[in-house]
Amino acid sequence: MSKRTPNVNSIIIGGNIVRDPEIKEVGDKKIKVTTITIANNRPYLDKDGNWQEDTTFVDVEAWGNQAKKIEDNAEKGSPILVEGNLKLNQWENNEGKTISKILIRADKIHVLEHEKK
Repeated sequence: MSKRTPNVNSIIIGGNIVRDPEIKEVGDKKIKVTTITIANNRPYLDKDGNWQEDTTFVDVEAWGNQAKKIEDNAEKGSPILVEGNLKLNQWENNEGKTISKILIRADKIHVLEHEKK
């Protein structure tokens, strides 16, 4: 029996959108793509027993219907739950150096209830 490492790439993360969504249309078919950054706050107890908060900022890319859902229902400050997978983007900067960035490619977006501005 061969041993195979499972290839699982799945993530669920919740947080608040830190700035208004960036919405573009790409290609001949003008497919919507939206990028957002969410702040995920993790409370923890420090060595002295005091509550602290660790914030992680995560970029999210949504396409098609999921992008439209963000455009119609979300803004800076909106609480959101994202289901998707990790994606590695790589490009060369002006100096020829390769830059890498990991983001979440959203499969499902859940904009949670909040008071709009």
